[in-house]
Amino acid sequence: MSSPKEPKVFRYKNVEVPRQNGEVGRLRVLKGADQGLIFVLKESSVTFGRGEDADVMISDLKASRAHARLDYTHDGWVMNDLGSANGIFFQGEYIRKFAISSGEHFTIGDTIFEFLTSTESTRVLTAPLRPGQEVANQDQALINQRIKVKGLSQSAQIAPPAGGAPKKNNARTLLLVVILAGAYFYLNQPAPQAPVTQAQKSKAKKETDRSLASYLPPGVTKEVAKTAEEYYRQGFREYREGNYLRAKARFELTLQVNPNHELARHYLASSEKAIDDEIKSMIAAARKESVAGRLREAKGYYEPAMRLMYYDRSNPDFVECEDALKKINEELDRTL
Repeated sequence: MSSPKEPKVFRYKNVEVPRQNGEVGRLRVLKGADQGLIFVLKESSVTFGRGEDADVMISDLKASRAHARLDYTHDGWVMNDLGSANGIFFQGEYIRKFAISSGEHFTIGDTIFEFLTSTESTRVLTAPLRPGQEVANQDQALINQRIKVKGLSQSAQIAPPAGGAPKKNNARTLLLVVILAGAYFYLNQPAPQAPVTQAQKSKAKKETDRSLASYLPPGVTKEVAKTAEEYYRQGFREYREGNYLRAKARFELTLQVNPNHELARHYLASSEKAIDDEIKSMIAAARKESVAGRLREAKGYYEPAMRLMYYDRSNPDFVECEDALKKINEELDRTL
């Protein structure tokens, strides 16, 4: 019997994640409930969504359980919507399927992803995240530009006089439209800028940090509190049903929105303890079954314990389960 298949995607909280063995690309969350997370792709076809079956599982409530899929094809990397409720936004445009290149970004729900291929240098892969608001503003600017262009093309249409217009006048009108459109795009081109020095970058960063700090409210607004309370209630429902892993994710999301939510903090600690107790109980039962020679029963305890520690692979308990399961599978293969 073969060992468990390695996950397609690994999730990290540390931005400066070095290139991993077998890495084909990575996704960096610039904005949203999972802001700051890094998803390292180990295979060329991965799914996105809120459901636990998704390879890239996100906490965004606007995401469908099975939302989208990213594939590497002969035409390069292609993103496909899987019939989600809210679709995908790419470069500020609502779209169902599109090709994406390294360094470009897309939005699922309220979550903005930046995509990087493994061909990028380590310096680029581990570079600080771009401000999410900056990316959102860039997309909005693209939307505004399309609206302006559409408005220009509509306003340039001249109704012909009654009885029809001569062909010569039509040609002049067409020429005028072309000239106006060319002038518009020429005048709206950004002016060339001088290269930014390191000193200017440091100064801009300090000014940005100061401006961001000035917007931080002394307390929590009603809108933020309402959103956090909704996340908390979802987590509490999962907690009451004994789904501690899902409850933990909801409580963490609550505290990201409102760090002052004491009930979420309390139940997050309770969920983590319940998960830890469940893991230790499964491992103890697995050891007992293994000593008794009941290898299949032991395997039935080790595997769910590993699933509970999926995002904490450095945990000594995870390492123990992984090593024990490998030996059990080898022993079962010899007995077949």
